[in-house]
Amino acid sequence: SDIEPFRASIFFLALASAVEANLIPNAADNALTVHSLATGGGEIGRVAHIVEQSVLHSLVELRSGSLPSLPLALTGTVISSGELLTSKNDASSYDLLLRNTTVQGNQMKYGLPQEGGLKPFVNNDMLSWIGDQVVPSGDIFSSVLDPLGGGQDVRMKVTYADNDMMVWRTPDLPGDHYFCFVKGDRANWPEFDDMKTRQQKNNAASSPIGSAFALGMLNPFFSRRFKQ
Repeated sequence: SDIEPFRASIFFLALASAVEANLIPNAADNALTVHSLATGGGEIGRVAHIVEQSVLHSLVELRSGSLPSLPLALTGTVISSGELLTSKNDASSYDLLLRNTTVQGNQMKYGLPQEGGLKPFVNNDMLSWIGDQVVPSGDIFSSVLDPLGGGQDVRMKVTYADNDMMVWRTPDLPGDHYFCFVKGDRANWPEFDDMKTRQQKNNAASSPIGSAFALGMLNPFFSRRFKQ
């Protein structure tokens, strides 16, 4: 890929498309790069796309650091889901519409003093409730952007595909960026199966904190538009 891998997330693709269409043209590229610097206290791990019929799921591994020198970190996999519809004018292009976002595989990693120094620990239970929280990010974007004309859907174009690799491009966004995905084993992403299990048990509930975050991602652009 020619840009930060986390930008293959459906959430950030929709954010970039919305910014370009209705808020500040040519601002998305720099804004999302700055966002990666703002979250520099953490780390971004693997990124994947999983396609189920007409639904695309993007998965991004994240580790959020704490205060410097404090041995504590929160980890999880952000999963955003959206409708994937074949374009009427081009069989190799798809319209992608964000629906929701959730975080799975939440862990707290920390160190405690032991004989001989610090010993690492992992707690899988303390943050497990977060996996039941779903952010209706698509509806949130729509509530803000539809009165301005919409624009949060993304056009994705397949420019290369074989049995082992696929290349997506974003022709309507500045830079015409591309993302290269290598075929992997779904078993390497247990967080995705955790999400499906929670959905089948109907444990999912709307997350007000996550919803506030999704709306907050639009606030800097929204405010600037009305100041100009």
